[in-house]
Amino acid sequence: MSCRVAGNEKAQRREYHHTLLRSTLSALLLCWLVGAAAAQSELPPQVTIVVVSTGQGEDRLNFAFSRSVPEAEARERFEQLLRYGGWQGRLLRIRTEAPRTIEGNTLPPITDVIGRARNVVDRQSGGLPVEPFLRAFSDLDAFEIYFLIPGEMSFQGLREWSTRDLQVRLIHTPGVYRYQVRILRHGADVDLSVPFLQPVQEQAAPSPEQKERALGWRIAGWALISLALGGMAYLVMRWAIRHSSRLPASTPRRESTREG
Repeated sequence: MSCRVAGNEKAQRREYHHTLLRSTLSALLLCWLVGAAAAQSELPPQVTIVVVSTGQGEDRLNFAFSRSVPEAEARERFEQLLRYGGWQGRLLRIRTEAPRTIEGNTLPPITDVIGRARNVVDRQSGGLPVEPFLRAFSDLDAFEIYFLIPGEMSFQGLREWSTRDLQVRLIHTPGVYRYQVRILRHGADVDLSVPFLQPVQEQAAPSPEQKERALGWRIAGWALISLALGGMAYLVMRWAIRHSSRLPASTPRRESTREG
């Protein structure tokens, strides 16, 4: 009896984490689409990728398309990522679902993939593996990669890269490394190589006056970052609550699960 109870509790915890992950992916997509619609000049991402570094061997490797895609295509994308990255991993879940309408905005069905892979992020190297994602999603025009890294890492990785074939730009906040990717050309001759490390050149030591001025800007920056992260957390939680508690029974849903 105790084994059965423990098994049920483990399954419930796994289901909770899956729900939280896909809610986060959906919220990131939603925020991006809303912001892009307001700007009217940004190209919205066709897929949003989230890598969560656990520091315990197996990292979480998840991504969500901005549309519905066949299960075979989603599965192949995950397997491509493992091949290009040289990672050992396992696919946990593929799900296609039409999210609940929010504030009167009807959202199309989206497909999300949840999996795990070993040692995606090597914190000691100081870099992040951007190139495998570029190759696995090279047929798309725009996508984003989020590396969520709790704790300390001496970052020396890619910051910005621009060629005739692609553009990569890093937006960094504490613990979150967000890469905006634009694939400008598609074809057999496209060069998707990017530096793994891109350390910042050392500069002369700042004067006391410069240090004081920088401290003031740093305090202001942390205040803005706190507000931004607070807003994002609110949106994520609001989306998760509304999604889990108000999903109508008629909502189309297709799910595939594989446990490794």
